[in-house]
Amino acid sequence: MKLKNKLIKELKTSLFNNIKVNIKNNYSNYIKFLLKIIKKIKKTVDKPQAIELILNSKDYSYFLQNSEKIQNLFKNPVEINKENMDFIGGFKISLGGGLISYDYTIDNLINKKSSFIQIEVSKIVNDSEIKEIDKDFNTFIQNQKTKIIEYLKQYDQIQI
Repeated sequence: MKLKNKLIKELKTSLFNNIKVNIKNNYSNYIKFLLKIIKKIKKTVDKPQAIELILNSKDYSYFLQNSEKIQNLFKNPVEINKENMDFIGGFKISLGGGLISYDYTIDNLINKKSSFIQIEVSKIVNDSEIKEIDKDFNTFIQNQKTKIIEYLKQYDQIQI
């Protein structure tokens, strides 16, 4: 079970890192993606109340300079703010002074799908296979330790 959890953790870390690289390498498409998602949820959040769009530092800088791209989507004014704790990408929306909020950050979306990731990993590698791999690995390590000990014993005999 520890090995499966470790595999899932490494998969999520790899996924986060790949997304970071893809955003960095193709920032213009990422911005189009953000605007597309915001347009999809517009009907839900464009109510007669304060709309706060919360972004990571890089996206905040971009949309601060290009605020019309956001403002033109909504009939109500949108306050654009930077999140104190940075995240990979995506955004958060807060309505009514924080009474209602939506978290569309990539971090949150991946964490929400963790159970799906676990199910898919379980389909690929079942517990008995993981236990067998873990057992084989431990046996290999033990055999290597034994060989090293034997080698050191032989080395000590030569030195005497």
